[in-house]
Amino acid sequence: NASSEVGKLLQVQNGTPPSTNFNGVDAVHACNMLQQLKALYDEAQLTDIVVEVDHGKTFSCHRNVLAAISPYFRSMFTSGLTESSQREVRIVGVESESMQLVLDYAYTSRVTLSESNVQALFTAASIFQIPALQDQCAQFMISRLDPQNCIGVFMFADAYGHQELKERSQDYIRKKFLCVSWEQEFLQMTEEQLVSILNNDDLNVEKEEHVYESIVRWAEHDLPGREAHLAEVFSQCIRLPLLDEAFLSGIPAPFACALSLSKDPSEAKARLAGTNGCSQRLGMTASEMIICFDAAHKHSGKKQTVPCLDAATGRVFKLCKPPNDLREVGILVSSENDIYIGGGYRPSNSEVSIDHRAESDFWQYEHAGNRWLPRAPLLRARIGCRLVHCCAKLYALGGRVYEGDGRNALKSVECYDARDNCWTAVSPMPVAMEFHSALEYRDRIYVLQGEYFFCFDPRKDYWSHLAPMSVPRSQGLAALYKNCIYYIAGICRNHQRTFTVEVYDIERNTWSRKRDLPFDQATSPYIKAMLLQGKLHLFVRATQVMVEEHVFRTSRKNSLYQYDDEVDAWAKVYETPDRLWDLGRHFECVVAKLYPQCLQKVL
Repeated sequence: NASSEVGKLLQVQNGTPPSTNFNGVDAVHACNMLQQLKALYDEAQLTDIVVEVDHGKTFSCHRNVLAAISPYFRSMFTSGLTESSQREVRIVGVESESMQLVLDYAYTSRVTLSESNVQALFTAASIFQIPALQDQCAQFMISRLDPQNCIGVFMFADAYGHQELKERSQDYIRKKFLCVSWEQEFLQMTEEQLVSILNNDDLNVEKEEHVYESIVRWAEHDLPGREAHLAEVFSQCIRLPLLDEAFLSGIPAPFACALSLSKDPSEAKARLAGTNGCSQRLGMTASEMIICFDAAHKHSGKKQTVPCLDAATGRVFKLCKPPNDLREVGILVSSENDIYIGGGYRPSNSEVSIDHRAESDFWQYEHAGNRWLPRAPLLRARIGCRLVHCCAKLYALGGRVYEGDGRNALKSVECYDARDNCWTAVSPMPVAMEFHSALEYRDRIYVLQGEYFFCFDPRKDYWSHLAPMSVPRSQGLAALYKNCIYYIAGICRNHQRTFTVEVYDIERNTWSRKRDLPFDQATSPYIKAMLLQGKLHLFVRATQVMVEEHVFRTSRKNSLYQYDDEVDAWAKVYETPDRLWDLGRHFECVVAKLYPQCLQKVL
């Protein structure tokens, strides 16, 4: 029913509680009224004002409509000044496209934004005092922040005093600081703008030296004009105790002077020691950790926990678990260190049910809040899909569902654009796949499973076949290491597990065998492959069975093995603390940079 739909729409737009009648207002009547006004505008009927904008373009419209949407026009038409009686008004500083969009908004409540029109429209909305339209433009700019435009957006928001746009663009600059600080626009910032970015704990830098170097680049862009402010910028932004002593001693004289560094080493040391309570930047606390999904805590029965292992220090943390306790999700850590999960199923309370209903949820992890933020759901619900980041978009490939005649693998592939927060279908895989592997290399996606090996080119939306491995197997593990795809272990056609390792050289298009994994079938190991500190690693869950006085005891060990490609050998480098949690057979491991102060510590 159209009227109830419109009613719901109005409730959403106005944030009112659901009720059948909307304060006695008939929503259909309101929409009809708007449609009729738009028809009058389109046909230039009953118009009583002509608005002229830059370059002489004119628009015939209705004073009532303009006055209703904009305090600027309202005061113009009701002030009793000459404009209130004129048939024509001239507005300076508004382009014709922006005026057209403002009128579209006035007569339809909708507006079509693009990167080329959004700032001019924001300016027009600011002149005409239409905050709802300004906010819509701001949200559009926020959704499209990237390293190239974020400083321009920040300076724009600063000029117009739009608080949310300013804060969100500042956060973005701090998060992507290393690449953003090399952008040309970084050098255009005012002293106040620079300080507001750098004087913050959330700056994502691994070393304070990066902050110093960015200030020097900024100063040298206009040394005559900026030299006088340098000492002030340094004193507000540089955390001296975080700079390396050897680095300090190599700072050239004029900058050392601006930093007021003493040439007497003992005095300098005493001064630095005095400011020891200096807090680290967010980026300095980050550690590469292994995150294990689908792990069940030993005391919690079926509830999962998400342990994070810092293998370098032996510390263990907990990540906020997926909403709805989702299992067998697709997981991705992007090159920007964004963590996404998609699809999966919710565990049922019934012990006997194995036909899990697939979900289409899609979530992004927020590091600072240790929480999952909802994003647009997948077009197709799927369990165990693979997520891959390629050509600045995200792809969800394959997986399975339980429908109709039971369990079905999926061919379908869909693509997510973070800027529009939406999914679109792309060419399906040539074969339906579950328990497959997918990874990205040089703007192409490689998918492996048994005797199938495909390559997808997102720009052409085209799948091609590649030569398969020599020992076809499913449920193996793929990892990209030194321009090669390592395909490790798996299950052969006779349902036997195998520890074969094969390597595909992408540039040469050739497969070669490596030494088998050094594991014993009897320990029934479950294995995951990953890159940690730039080296290829395996995370292995193995079960030992011991017989003591005719009693069978099982113990489980979770270990980390590192690969040495020069001698083609695996060596154990870490074992997780004993009996902290149990890993299910479908556990997944990924590696991401995490911030210990944002996580819950376990050990």
